[in-house]
Amino acid sequence: MLGFEVSKAVSNDSILAASSHNESHSEAPCPSGWVTGPSKTICFKYNGNTQSWNESETSCISYHGHLAALTSLAELNFVQDLCSKSMVSNGCWVGGIGTNISNSMDWKWSDNTYNWSTTLLTVLTPDLKSTCTNSSCFYNYKDESASLCTMLTNGTTSLVADKCNISRNSICMLVAENRCQHMHCHKEYLIILATVSGLILFTTFAVVIWLLVYKRSKRRRKSRKLLNNAESALVPPSWKIFTREELRSITKNFSEGNRLIGDAKTGGTYSGLLPDGSRVAVKRLKRSTFQRKKEFYSEIGRVARLCHPNLVPVKGCCYDHGDRYIVYEFVVNGPLDRWLHHIPMGGRTLDWTMRMKVATTLAQGIAFLHDKVKPQVVHRDIRASNVLLDEDFNAHLMGVGLSKFVPWEVMHGRTVMAGGTHGYLAPEFVYRNELTTKSDVYSFGVLLLEIISGRRPASQAVDSVGWQSIFEWATPLVQSHRYLELLDPVISASSSTSPSRIPEAGVVQKVVDLVYSCTQHVPSMRPRMSHVVHQLQQLAA
Repeated sequence: MLGFEVSKAVSNDSILAASSHNESHSEAPCPSGWVTGPSKTICFKYNGNTQSWNESETSCISYHGHLAALTSLAELNFVQDLCSKSMVSNGCWVGGIGTNISNSMDWKWSDNTYNWSTTLLTVLTPDLKSTCTNSSCFYNYKDESASLCTMLTNGTTSLVADKCNISRNSICMLVAENRCQHMHCHKEYLIILATVSGLILFTTFAVVIWLLVYKRSKRRRKSRKLLNNAESALVPPSWKIFTREELRSITKNFSEGNRLIGDAKTGGTYSGLLPDGSRVAVKRLKRSTFQRKKEFYSEIGRVARLCHPNLVPVKGCCYDHGDRYIVYEFVVNGPLDRWLHHIPMGGRTLDWTMRMKVATTLAQGIAFLHDKVKPQVVHRDIRASNVLLDEDFNAHLMGVGLSKFVPWEVMHGRTVMAGGTHGYLAPEFVYRNELTTKSDVYSFGVLLLEIISGRRPASQAVDSVGWQSIFEWATPLVQSHRYLELLDPVISASSSTSPSRIPEAGVVQKVVDLVYSCTQHVPSMRPRMSHVVHQLQQLAA
């Protein structure tokens, strides 16, 4: 073996080695089982397994390190102290290795990367190669297997070159900054990992919240847009909140002479004259203590924004201690009910063409509520007294939203007539309280049959025993194809001077077919009002 003595003189490096050894266990920059060296940047570990130099190096590499490469007396003394743990005093492998090249030695440290790899031999003794320039130093190691490795001892000769295939204990080294070993990371890395994970989680959570808020606001904007689009068709007219005194003044204190239509259950409708000279119709609703003023005004404002040629415009309203009034624009020819059932002797009557015009324009108003307004508006109370006729006998539907202000018992009592007939009301509403646009379609079908026949939805039977619905009267005539007998006798009388004005049986049949289509018991089988408008327009062409 080749030996190299190291001076034992006390130096700053030896003091540093001692202090580092004492503090290495209190400081913990190194992985578990490792100790900090004097430089505070290198960690050392004693490997008690007896292995060859190459096997020892492989073992150190498994810890992401190398066999110890020593750079100072302090580190030499420190590592000697670690090696003294060996129960067998045959030394420990450290990182130096030399190979026999052309009868000389090429010497290097195991890590082969750091610039301090060869400094120890330069500091302590002359370079090993210069020490052993004489080939006789290595006469025993001339074969390839005679590579020499550095062994650390506790004797006076600290570093000894010996055959690399001899089994000994070893000392491993690790740069202290490389702190993650075998998946055991130090506190700083865990903090960084936790911080990054927290940021990712927070960002993900923030994005999810933003998406939810964005989608919700998008739905709200879409809903507002639909509502605005629906109301844009409707240029909002000005409407006014009247006082009760103003209404008393314009209707002459609700005198009977100003009474137009209505019944005692809902209070009646009265004509009036505004200060600007325009005529209005004031509908008095039944007194209610359940509906608040704000709710009433809000609903009237929504109805007032519905603007269509076949809807009666709302001019304003009044709420006074539970007394409620709606002010409509005056329609000159009044309610359809009067033209069908209260014709004065010798007065003007509705011929077939006029009746088809009334039915078509009325259907257009209802179709607007169902298809153009979002959300859809269900009228709920389509009947002859709620249809007003202008000077050209175009229909104008009034009472939109009015059923919300009328108690259900009043609505039910008005539409479920004598003898248990349903009148204008759809059976699904009578029996199951279900109300949809198809309920309006049913009511229109009943009213259409009333328009062409001149008969009320329920009337007293010929034998004066009980009541008969309009369908009980019409169905036998339809089944026997006696369609012309369904026509109001007034039509025949008014057309006596001009027989060409009486419709053909085929035309009446198509209208009756439309009536029965609208009044089917299964709501889904009834047509849409837009389809009804199309059918009526074709018949009138």
